[in-house]
Amino acid sequence: MKTAIGIILLFVIPVLPVSAQVDNWMKIIKETQVEVKYFSPVKSESFTMLHDNGTKENESGLMKEFGDKSVNVKLIFKKYESHFELFGEASKLTKDDLCFTIKVIFPLRDPGVVAWSYDLDSTVSVGPATEVYSNYVDANCVNSPDGAFNADQIHNGGYGDNLGSGQMSFYPLGAVSAHETGFGWGVNMGIPVVFRLSYEPRSGIISEFDVAISSETKQFPNRTFFSLLLFEYDAHWNMRGALKKYYEIQPEYFKRRATHEGIWLPFSPLLKIKGWKDFGFAFHETDWKSRDNGLKPPVSTIEAGKIADVLTFQYTDPWEQEIPISKPDLTYDQVTGKEIISGERSDVIRTDGALDKEGKLIARKLKTPWFPTGWAVSINIDTDPDLKGFNAYDGVCKNEIYPALGMNVDGIYFDCLEWLWQYDTDYNPSHFEYTDYPLTFSSSLDKPRPVVWSYSSDYKMLKKVSDQMHEQGKYVMGNGYGWIPFEAGALDLFGSELNWHSKTETGSARLKFYRALSHQKPVVFLLNEGMDDSVFTQPPYEGYAEYFEKMLFYGFFPSFFSVNSSNDVYWADSVKCDQGRPYFIKYIPLIKEISMAGWQPITLATLSNKELRIERFGTGESDTIYFTLLNPGVTDAQTSVTISAKDLSINKVSQIEEMIEGKELKYEKSTDTIKVALPVKKQSTRLIKIVKQ
Repeated sequence: MKTAIGIILLFVIPVLPVSAQVDNWMKIIKETQVEVKYFSPVKSESFTMLHDNGTKENESGLMKEFGDKSVNVKLIFKKYESHFELFGEASKLTKDDLCFTIKVIFPLRDPGVVAWSYDLDSTVSVGPATEVYSNYVDANCVNSPDGAFNADQIHNGGYGDNLGSGQMSFYPLGAVSAHETGFGWGVNMGIPVVFRLSYEPRSGIISEFDVAISSETKQFPNRTFFSLLLFEYDAHWNMRGALKKYYEIQPEYFKRRATHEGIWLPFSPLLKIKGWKDFGFAFHETDWKSRDNGLKPPVSTIEAGKIADVLTFQYTDPWEQEIPISKPDLTYDQVTGKEIISGERSDVIRTDGALDKEGKLIARKLKTPWFPTGWAVSINIDTDPDLKGFNAYDGVCKNEIYPALGMNVDGIYFDCLEWLWQYDTDYNPSHFEYTDYPLTFSSSLDKPRPVVWSYSSDYKMLKKVSDQMHEQGKYVMGNGYGWIPFEAGALDLFGSELNWHSKTETGSARLKFYRALSHQKPVVFLLNEGMDDSVFTQPPYEGYAEYFEKMLFYGFFPSFFSVNSSNDVYWADSVKCDQGRPYFIKYIPLIKEISMAGWQPITLATLSNKELRIERFGTGESDTIYFTLLNPGVTDAQTSVTISAKDLSINKVSQIEEMIEGKELKYEKSTDTIKVALPVKKQSTRLIKIVKQ
């Protein structure tokens, strides 16, 4: 899809055939309403309705225009065979900069609306008109965990300000159903913007965008923009049906490129690991300067990857300038002075330095066990590749990407995709003119003003490198993926470090989100905090089975790193490797097998025990289809699985097997269904393999 800035200025819609796939949406969008809530130049107490200034329509779409004395809003609905694409543009009519939330309302106020979906498995019946259905997370700049240098009296440096109005949707799409029709809507994965999607029975389908307008955005002066996709889906499968359609509409963001299957190795020399073939390595995070002394003479780790048929990824962490310091009680002037910041770093910070609301560099204190001093100053930078001067993109290309490409590395690895820096707001006005994406604001300020969302600049760099790698048949891997969806479209490989004790990081809500946003792309994990617990170090090593089976359920790959992401690395400890070896030998081939078959959002199967969960891998065109069953409970369970043999083109069955225990399963086969009954122990997963005859 085209996302070029300014495209929405033209009301040129090609004539396309009328499609029943969007007829229901067409009826709704004709009645679209727009509201606005201003945060500057004067804060509003509530939303106000913009005046409807008319509609222009042709056979393939329509344009609606709205406005008040401060802003003019154009909505262009472009009709495709399977969906509408909405291009929205807001222009300011005053000299003042504007910070506001624009609320687009699609008036689906029908008592036939029966369900709202929160995620893959959570769908609720729509209740009273006073209810609001949403799945939001708090969105704010992250407090500095170890303090900040630019605020003497405030430990967190004031970095806890709201991003926009302080909330954002967890998923990039929404799904409601009415009269057996699924109404789906979602953001364009190529336009990072602060957004919220919800359903209000008394109003309809809601989309909100926290945006700002400035004359300094040279690519779209005095304007801002947003985009939505509107589509219909199979309501029987709720969010899963909506996701399937969402993938089909934006295939460029969900395409699987990396065909390797296996686990993630961080830094450690691959060939030095005793019996390294047992572990199923596929992706090696490394650096072009590092050596693998598992061979004599040693070779580069990139060359070692070629020998072992393991993809190598050049490490980079461009989002900040992290500079070691002797102690944490230095002053702001000291850590930003020439004695600490010099040379190339000084050039990058001069060009890219992100400024806080007081006009100071965003300078955090950071505990860094990877530096001998144990401390660093972390300065947030705007990584927009177009910033004039020697910028972060130039530095990363010069020092990391180009040397690694010269050694034929397989891809680029981006660390810390969502940690502290991406959530920041950059008040540096010199950066406004280069941004490709909408400005936002912070409602925490008494007088909010336009800012660059740091994430949007980081996305721009990530996307540029991703496009360059794809042109060369190479890949991009990212670590630290959290809850912001847009980077998912640029990555080929998702990574995340885990805390065994964190209910958020290992919980089903986050893992389902990873599965949904990655589609069929590989997802790999490293366990850090908790890997030295007795469940991993003392017989019977129960933690391994629980960890590996939880990952198996989703088709994810488990691995290990370090408790503090630096020292005492798992892969350098032969005792730990030998303790885990049997589990890697048992589970990784199974995960490879189902991952290669490909995760499918629609399971085409149901469980008699609703406390259990099920996922499908493989299509109806496949000779083999897999189902994973998870029992997240604390007691053993029994369930029967009813599978749609008709939809999966299973005419005859050669074999049905539970693969973890290696047992053949009994089943009942009819023309339309297959039924299988089996037990699932608490906190465990079962893997069903169906081979067609």
